[in-house]
Amino acid sequence: MRFWPSVMSQLFSCVLLILMVFPGKVFPQTQNTLPVKEPRLLLKSKALNNQNLPLSLMDTIEQTLKNNVQITVLGYQSKVNAQKVIEEESVFDPSVSVDFTADERANQVSSAFASPDVTENRNLNWNLGLEQKLPLGLEYDISFDNTRNETNSLFAGLNPQYNSELELSMTQPLLKNFGVDVNRTNLYISKNNVTISDLDFAKEVIDIISEAETIYWDLVFSIEDLRVKEKSLDRARDLERQVKAQVDVGTMAPLEILQAKSEVASREEFVIVAKDLIQDNEDNLKNVLNIGFDSPDGRKKIKPLDRPKIYNQFQMSNDEAVKEALTLRPDYLAKKMELENKNIEIKFNQNQLYPSLDLVATLGLNGIAGDAQSISTFGGTPGQSRFGGDYGDTLGNLFDTEYYQWEVGLKLKYPIGNRSAKSRLTSSRLESEKLLFDLKDIEKNIVVEVREALRQLKTDLKRIEAARAARKFAEEKLKAEEKKFKVGLSTSFNVLEFQEDLAEEQSNEIKAIIDFNKSIIRTRQVMASTLKDHNIELSTRSIK
Repeated sequence: MRFWPSVMSQLFSCVLLILMVFPGKVFPQTQNTLPVKEPRLLLKSKALNNQNLPLSLMDTIEQTLKNNVQITVLGYQSKVNAQKVIEEESVFDPSVSVDFTADERANQVSSAFASPDVTENRNLNWNLGLEQKLPLGLEYDISFDNTRNETNSLFAGLNPQYNSELELSMTQPLLKNFGVDVNRTNLYISKNNVTISDLDFAKEVIDIISEAETIYWDLVFSIEDLRVKEKSLDRARDLERQVKAQVDVGTMAPLEILQAKSEVASREEFVIVAKDLIQDNEDNLKNVLNIGFDSPDGRKKIKPLDRPKIYNQFQMSNDEAVKEALTLRPDYLAKKMELENKNIEIKFNQNQLYPSLDLVATLGLNGIAGDAQSISTFGGTPGQSRFGGDYGDTLGNLFDTEYYQWEVGLKLKYPIGNRSAKSRLTSSRLESEKLLFDLKDIEKNIVVEVREALRQLKTDLKRIEAARAARKFAEEKLKAEEKKFKVGLSTSFNVLEFQEDLAEEQSNEIKAIIDFNKSIIRTRQVMASTLKDHNIELSTRSIK
């Protein structure tokens, strides 16, 4: 009789051990049990691939440069400023004028000897002009005026009469507004403004590319984190089946199944939140890439093709990195260009303190001709003008240089007190001093940003090593706890806790690697090496 209890006890122990080691095989899943998800296998299905939008990191950068609306808008400012340069250059373009007029007048004459007492005059006028301002400040005006006059006066010696005048007028400032630099002030500033707009454009492109890269890695993290949470959910469901099997055979209290079910529900919530985060990151990336949400690509799920890498290309010291940043940072270079503009204004305003002293000169030639009429003098002797001829003779008399006029002089003008010019000079100097402080402030911020970025790279590398070690320890702890649970030396609560620890450490490792890649992006951004590192060249206008 004592033999059978001993045999039954050993048999029961063997069955219990088999149940703990192979619970799924002994007690297959019921219809109410949720199936284990295999996300990696689902991604390989052909139907799902047709719904995916494969996207590499370089594809993201290229599409950002090509399609981003903000980059397109910013590009117009450089074009606008380039047109302003042409506008300032046109100040020194010559201007040609041509006019042709005809007029007729009839006037009463009060003189008792007038014949007739109503004079009629018909005039034809054709004039040519050329004027220009030169960079030295000289302004010249060449005019060629012609008139044909026909009258009914009996005393007109030439009728019709042709008059031609060729005149050159010049004004050369000697103090105020004298010099090439003074007269090209606005042109210099306009050219610098084009450079400033190009630098602003480069900065915005760097920022937008950095934003697109960061969102790309956020999407990669959210996808990888979802896999971690789905795997953690699978572990909880598997443990739930094991606990249920043991509860069914009576080797575990029914209370244990509640703990397992509660953890499954909690991890299902984590999966839902992780999926929502993926959609948010996809929308953010599509927005940066200017992909319409209703377009064919907008309806697809983005499938990142790149995986985060661990490398350190920034081996330079802090001083070397700061030095390079100061030679590349567009905001710093733009502020220096603004300071140069202000110094140009100071030189111009210093010139405006001088009195206005101008050398003026006029040189002219004239000639007349026409049909000579015989006119009787008071003594009855007829007389005739010696300048008879046609329009050609008028031009001949003009270029004969026998008939001329000239004038040379100086004109001086100076406002008493000259307060307006002094105020503008003081204002420009104050603005220059302000820009100097702004420049120093930007320089200090660059130093801090570069040092922080390089320090963060080193920190992230250490985080990766620590997170990797923590993940390995969590895996070993979970394996050990699962073995203990199988032989009845642990509880489901402990196993679930170690499972959660492993999922957290796996997410931490992925996040550390992603954060390192994002720190690389940030370092490139603060050093303005993004374009160079990605072999991107922005088209700019070279203005000479």
